[in-house]
Amino acid sequence: MNAIPNQRHLYMGTFEAEVYWRDAQLASLPAIPDRASSAIVAAMDELLFSFCQPGDALLTRYAISPVHRQYIAQLGFRPAVNERDLTDGTEQAGNVSVASVFELLGSRKADTSTGFPQLEGCVLSPFAGLPHVEEAARAWGITLHQPPLETIRKVNAKTYSSDLKRSLGLRHPGYIVTSFADVAEAGRKLLRDGSFLIKDDFGVSGKGNLHITSTQMLDRIVSYLRGQERKGKRVLFLLEPFLEKEQDFSCQFMIGDNGSVDILSVQWLANTQFAYRESLSPDKAFMERLEREGYFRLMQDVGKQLYQDGYYGDVCIDSMTLRGGKLEPIIEINARKSMSLIKHQLDTFLAGKNMRGTLTNYSLSHDGSLSYEELLEGLECEGLLFTGESEEGVMPLGANTLYVNTGGRDGEKRNTGHKSTPSRKTTERGGRSSAKQVRVSGIGSGSGDSLTVSGGSEGLADFQGKEEATGSERTRGKGRLYLELVAAGEEEKMRLTSKLEHFLAEHHFTVLN
Repeated sequence: MNAIPNQRHLYMGTFEAEVYWRDAQLASLPAIPDRASSAIVAAMDELLFSFCQPGDALLTRYAISPVHRQYIAQLGFRPAVNERDLTDGTEQAGNVSVASVFELLGSRKADTSTGFPQLEGCVLSPFAGLPHVEEAARAWGITLHQPPLETIRKVNAKTYSSDLKRSLGLRHPGYIVTSFADVAEAGRKLLRDGSFLIKDDFGVSGKGNLHITSTQMLDRIVSYLRGQERKGKRVLFLLEPFLEKEQDFSCQFMIGDNGSVDILSVQWLANTQFAYRESLSPDKAFMERLEREGYFRLMQDVGKQLYQDGYYGDVCIDSMTLRGGKLEPIIEINARKSMSLIKHQLDTFLAGKNMRGTLTNYSLSHDGSLSYEELLEGLECEGLLFTGESEEGVMPLGANTLYVNTGGRDGEKRNTGHKSTPSRKTTERGGRSSAKQVRVSGIGSGSGDSLTVSGGSEGLADFQGKEEATGSERTRGKGRLYLELVAAGEEEKMRLTSKLEHFLAEHHFTVLN
């Protein structure tokens, strides 16, 4: 996976890279602000430990929990890390600044204090290429090996994927629209055959997509965009027919700086409201089908076109199979690392032990009273914790995403001896709560149609990462536990999942996804 072998690498990145590629002058779709989720995403960079080889460095926005560092060290991952936050304590719980990790690192160039590993001479391997990378590299003596930022931005646009599909003669390239009038015209055409999606050119993780099912909904969106266009915003969206999918999957490959295309893996995906839920390995029959239908030849062609357009590095292609059996080989192109590539790294690690796993996550409401150390100890006592020697178990992939909205990122600000009360939303199935549809401010509702925005299914109470405390109960915040479920087969995985969800419910975590 190292772009330049036999050199020390630095892994770091901000996961919602699309935010930094997007032109601020573009009109936007209605969305629900969710500071809690933004804080969780900002802490996801700790998952990049899975790429680190001996001698590599990993810089994260928030310093990795010492407890988690000890845990992954037992598994064999021992990157040099920053022991202090890149933010230097300037961000409060659930309130993340707009600065990327590269901007933060560049601003620390005069910092001569301890707490940062030696970076000079490291080759940067980012999650995605972002602004301020060059400034940070100059300040710290980091070696860059990536295309120009404008090239990275160009090939990650949804409109680029659409143009590429059209040039390859693929179905459903969609309509690229550049005015509210275009949205109205193309939308009405699409509605004749069914519902459709409006996609922001740089939408990500379930945000920036709207599923339009009626002319009334379309009219409200057109009116919403008309207002922005009159204020000087530029309209640029991709409209595509809504496809009845059977299975999401993705392909990861690496384009070398000489134009070589090395296909690394294929991962099945489980998504919720267009947002990532988990990655798992496809079976042999599915891989054989992809080979028969020329999928991998097409991926090679896509890689060659990306290279001709100036890009090299990591690529993830989102694909799906449709009800009725057809293959939709390109939904969109992500010219960056991905969650499925992280899953591939963990697959490689587990393959060395003749094991297999599933990368998944739990969005959890909790009050932070159970520390990460206590969480690991509890999992171990229940025989659930994966230790590297056990044949199966739960491998937690980070602590920061779980605690970033509860006043501390390792439960260090918990009340000693506090026992929280399970939420009334808790169900028998490990505390899962039902999804909700919510209305979005700024959109009228005269027709009675509900406008569902992805990311809203976790309930209004959690938009700001806080639920109202009742009685002596502490304020609860939203966190996310990323983990690898290591199990030999589907039956063992389901048994492990059931035990884990029971454990979470017993310890007063409410599962939101």
